[in-house]
Amino acid sequence: AGCPAQFETAPFLMSTTHQPQNGIPLMTKPFPTHIDIDLSAKCNLRCSFCHLSYFTPKERGVQIGIEDFEKRIEPLLPHLKTLTLFSKYEVLTCRDFIPIYQRIRNHDVEVYFSTNGLLLSDEILDVLVGHLHYITVSITGFSRERYAHFMQTDAFDKVEETLTKLNQLKTKRGTPYPMLRISTVGMQDTLDDLPDAIDFALKHNALEGLQLTSLYVFEESMRAQLPMADLPRYKRLTEAALKYAESRNVKLVLQSGSMDDNARDTEEIGHKYCDLPWFRLSIQPNGDVYPCPVAYQPVGNFHEQRVEDIWNGETMATFRAGVNDPEHMNEDCVNCIHCRHHSIIDPEKNDFSNKGEFIGGMSRTVKPGKTRRGAPNPSPGDT
Repeated sequence: AGCPAQFETAPFLMSTTHQPQNGIPLMTKPFPTHIDIDLSAKCNLRCSFCHLSYFTPKERGVQIGIEDFEKRIEPLLPHLKTLTLFSKYEVLTCRDFIPIYQRIRNHDVEVYFSTNGLLLSDEILDVLVGHLHYITVSITGFSRERYAHFMQTDAFDKVEETLTKLNQLKTKRGTPYPMLRISTVGMQDTLDDLPDAIDFALKHNALEGLQLTSLYVFEESMRAQLPMADLPRYKRLTEAALKYAESRNVKLVLQSGSMDDNARDTEEIGHKYCDLPWFRLSIQPNGDVYPCPVAYQPVGNFHEQRVEDIWNGETMATFRAGVNDPEHMNEDCVNCIHCRHHSIIDPEKNDFSNKGEFIGGMSRTVKPGKTRRGAPNPSPGDT
């Protein structure tokens, strides 16, 4: 989707994964220190590259209301350092977003979310500006025509208007928050747009710059868009973009890293060394709790167990044991798309064009081998 579909990484989580020091094993604390949570299983867009154009949520349209948030999630907030208010859907489709965010503001936790920006109303901007730490606005296509082509809606002007309002309110209140980042999907058809994307980030005072996210393949025709489909071109244009961004003093992050970085970081165990399940949980709006944002099977449900009991439970411990063990690795870890490497060096791992299920219990809507292109756009709020 405009944002969650490409599983963007929060600015404060960009450098958290690391090797254990001096062979000391990773240790868990009694509570997670980071949670990413989808407040709603909905999105107001159906972008051409998004998983929601091909797969249906496990429970369509379900949301976390303020009552469940206060009962199930708020008790965890004193233990959190960071909180991400999205994973796979558009957070601002949650009808209780404002009261939930107002509860979060009462706690000392660093908060981030990503959005396509079209639902950032004046009322929502009012509660965010000066309080939310980071926000990413996901845009693929940096003209009205290009935006409509990729995002499947004619709303480029509206996004620009909203970003202008955001920056005007930040200026009025004398605050840099939320720190803005622009995110765009990296595929062969968008590589020529990178200079325009960099200029857009500069124009709208995106202090966190631009992130080029990984592409995942949901229909066979999308394979031609992968970096590996024309690797010399991908390397040439991304390297040129990095130089241009430096000349414009704009931060540019390649989510998947360079080809050399990917090869080096994944050589030993097949994926980057991962410590996510030792500090992080992922929660879906139906209450399902997952060991990471891209797992297929939940480790519990907060309607049946307290989240801290799930965190300290046997199922979670078993999952941790199979994260970095090459001989006994979890299937989710063998095929992980969160580590940001398969989309570059192993395109097969990132190709879901013939699969009937997707992460988080999603099931395929468009049959394998079929295409959804030309399908009608959804009405706002459709799941």
